[in-house]
Amino acid sequence: MVKMKKGQQEIMGLAIVMVLIIIGILVIAKLNSFEKAPYKEDYKQSKIASSMLNTLLATTSRDCNGLSMMQILQNCAGNPNSPGLCNGDNSCSHFEQQAKEIFGNTLESWKVNYEFSIFYDEENPIIELGKQCMNKKSELFPVPAESGVLFVKLDLCR
Repeated sequence: MVKMKKGQQEIMGLAIVMVLIIIGILVIAKLNSFEKAPYKEDYKQSKIASSMLNTLLATTSRDCNGLSMMQILQNCAGNPNSPGLCNGDNSCSHFEQQAKEIFGNTLESWKVNYEFSIFYDEENPIIELGKQCMNKKSELFPVPAESGVLFVKLDLCR
């Protein structure tokens, strides 16, 4: 049996303690990586959906004399089949085209699946974009229009 000096024993003790601390930290880190709080993901998706709708409706169209997308949508709701305010284009088709472009440059490029719809009655949407999904987080904005309250809904799929 080899006798160790007191200094060597202390260093060995410190090395063993350090190894145990590192193993403990790794175990804790591994356990925390498995836990994803679902409420955090719901909150994040809700904020993304809300921000997307706010931005979409506040955006001004470059082809419509500085009108906001909300104003174009309100024109669409009041006169769905008549020429719109955008260089003679139908307001509904112009709004849909602009929304497709915005969602294509954001949600689609981020690989986020979504459902977007505009309706008075959810069973009969005026505009629909994206793909249907079962597990989703929704954001709904009411938009006042001449013929009632129009709803703009964005669902982010999980």
